[in-house]
Amino acid sequence: MAFLVVMLLAFTAVHAGDNRTFKTITAASGLSDNSVQTIESTRSSRMIITTTGDFNFYDGARFMPLSPEGKTVFELSNYMGNDHLVFDHHHHIWLKRKHSVTCVDLITERYIANVDSVFVNTFGMEDPVLDIFPDQNGEVWLMGKGYVTCNKYGYKVPVDDDLNLQDLEIYDQSYLVLFYEDGSIACYDVGTGQELYRSMAYGKQDAEIYRSSTVQVGHEGGFYQIRNGGGKSVLMHFDFKTQTWTEIMRPSGITLNNMIVYNNDGKEELYVVSSQGYFVMDLETGDIRHTPTLTMRNGMELETGINDIAFDRQGGMWLATQERGLLYARKLTAIFTTLPWTSELALKYDNMMADLTGISRYNDQPANVKYEDSRGWTWVGTPSGLTLFRPNQKPVTYGRKDGFLNNVVHTVIEDDYKNIWVGTSYGISCLQYEGDSLNRVFSFNEEDNVPNEMFVDGKMMKLEDGTIVMKAIDHILTFQPEEFQKLFHRAPVLMYPKLTKLLVNGVVIEAGQELDGKVLMNEAITRVTEVDLNYDQNTVTLTFSAMNYARPLYTCYKVRIRELDNEWHEYTCFEKQGFVDRQGVLHLPLTGLRPGSYHIELQSTWVEGKYLGEPLVWTINIHEPWWRRAGVFRVVALVILILALYNFYLYNRNTRMRERRTGDEGEVMKRVTLFVERCEGLGSATLAPTSDELYGSGMDMRNEMSDEFMEMMLKLLPYIRGQEKMPSMSEMSVAVGMDVQEFYQLMMSNFYKNPRALVRTMRLEEAATKLRQSGADVEQVARDCGFATPNYFIASFYHRYKQTPRDYAKNYHIQSQFSQFLKKGSGSAAG
Repeated sequence: MAFLVVMLLAFTAVHAGDNRTFKTITAASGLSDNSVQTIESTRSSRMIITTTGDFNFYDGARFMPLSPEGKTVFELSNYMGNDHLVFDHHHHIWLKRKHSVTCVDLITERYIANVDSVFVNTFGMEDPVLDIFPDQNGEVWLMGKGYVTCNKYGYKVPVDDDLNLQDLEIYDQSYLVLFYEDGSIACYDVGTGQELYRSMAYGKQDAEIYRSSTVQVGHEGGFYQIRNGGGKSVLMHFDFKTQTWTEIMRPSGITLNNMIVYNNDGKEELYVVSSQGYFVMDLETGDIRHTPTLTMRNGMELETGINDIAFDRQGGMWLATQERGLLYARKLTAIFTTLPWTSELALKYDNMMADLTGISRYNDQPANVKYEDSRGWTWVGTPSGLTLFRPNQKPVTYGRKDGFLNNVVHTVIEDDYKNIWVGTSYGISCLQYEGDSLNRVFSFNEEDNVPNEMFVDGKMMKLEDGTIVMKAIDHILTFQPEEFQKLFHRAPVLMYPKLTKLLVNGVVIEAGQELDGKVLMNEAITRVTEVDLNYDQNTVTLTFSAMNYARPLYTCYKVRIRELDNEWHEYTCFEKQGFVDRQGVLHLPLTGLRPGSYHIELQSTWVEGKYLGEPLVWTINIHEPWWRRAGVFRVVALVILILALYNFYLYNRNTRMRERRTGDEGEVMKRVTLFVERCEGLGSATLAPTSDELYGSGMDMRNEMSDEFMEMMLKLLPYIRGQEKMPSMSEMSVAVGMDVQEFYQLMMSNFYKNPRALVRTMRLEEAATKLRQSGADVEQVARDCGFATPNYFIASFYHRYKQTPRDYAKNYHIQSQFSQFLKKGSGSAAG
């Protein structure tokens, strides 16, 4: 058997290989590090990549490295294998590395800081954990000293103390298999934990070699196992029914790193990645082919080691490399051959097209090329698109709006299937027909090995075997249209678009983040299906990715929001709205949302018009403002009723008060009149000092007017004198700048008091006016203002103005002269 395998490998390494072409995705694209260790594709085809640096989540448009916040490395003393990434059904991802493990919560997409708490609270493990083995069903087996256990099954399986337990797995839902370092396995009944048998993969000599690590994958009543050690590898198969081992291969000088079973169009194949490319084994025939070098999209041949492999839902192959980041190859590869001018074949084709030329005008319009197809249709390539002229029909122009990558058309030609191929200033487009009707447009660019340069006007031809040749500026491009038929008629794939970004009022929202004092979501954005927002958080943009890695440019979305128009809308990269970008990501803006619930139904596809499955639904709840909620309305109605009753009470009370105040106002006006008359009566009397002022005895402060009242009366009395009739109380309050109620209270509290102090203050103000007149005599001013003696006048004046009358007059005149001097000085400076 070993001899047969060696011969088979020698043959396949030379004659076999995949026709996939790869592109490189590195740190330049946002990957945290170019050293990729493991890669997994989720159910929705979202990729989870681990590097030497960190976890990375990839949706085809952007990488989202996991924040290192809370990262804890838990020590696993017994694990000595390679990086191993596994899921459990408790929404955890476990990354095992040599002697350690880290855990990520998939709900929040954050590290779990206390891994011990998961072991205790989730799995009920009280003993120290030496190793962890999540199985393919998502159950977690924990290793304690001398045993492994799983809380689902409730029993403990003893572990050999003198051998390192490297892994365990459940197969056919019946067998629990423990894998030891010496190549032996112990098989147990998974339901009871009862040991069934033990088996050895190989002899003692091999047991000493292949001790380093093990990888296994189950398939139809058995499993495949890779064992490594000392830079060597062996691939084995174990059959549960016969309990026998079969050696598949021991590649010389090649280390086998990982493997996966993949159903390739109904054919099950085992892909094994290694230190030199990868192997593919047909599980039906046993044939093996080796792809030691990878063909890149630019034509370069790459020799590289591969750490891990995964496939997405579209059949795309993902390879994790040690130094070159991620390598991606889609399943359906558009086959274009680019020939440089150094190629003899390129020069040959160029000579064959020497007599082919373009045109400059058609129907008096600028044009580059004219072509007539087998149906008698005339195609004219112009700087603004491709125009079709058919007999007795209006011309039709195709361009970017229909799926072209560029509107400037240089070459047009028909293939044997009546499809029209168009070379533009950027890329090639194909109008695929069914009968006389256009089915759809396919376009190809540098990712399909089409040179990123413009084609030459009119330089195109079809060879006898159907091959089409087009001339570009620096290359000759050839392709066989027959090879594109699978692409043109490909079946749709069930897609699970993910919400990858949420903006609310222009702010990017993440798990745990507050906006306006409220946490909008506690889960990772990819897990969120419903968001609650306030009434003023009503401008929302949702970003969706269909994870269309194969042909992102042709991602189609079908969207309906019943609460807005209940109509389905289809969006592509070529629509004028611009909602879908060239990476196939949908940016859906919703502005000015009114309070209510909005259900966004969405589907995606890579085959326009063909959608599989039921729409996925996201809900946006815009809540009513608190003052518009039903409960608040009831409270407000009650408050309004109470206020109405209270206002009715106040109205009745104020009516009574107004009637009383009208009577009171009449009384006040009488008192004001009497008070004014008293002041006028004292106006002609001579003011002499009283005994209280002379001796300071027997003074009753309650009879003294307040300063505030006197200041008010100094304003009010001149106003009253200027009126023909006595003004109303409200008019007087306005005149002195007071509230009516305040005016009323001040009046009522001072009317009964002696107006002597007010009269004296009025006469002192009159005296101050006279003193400001040039040459005024103090004694004469005292007599004119009604003071009995100059000394009484001087004392009263000093009490009010804090200076003698003579100083007051002197200071006033000095200030006046200084002011005039300043005015003259400023006038001279201006002149």
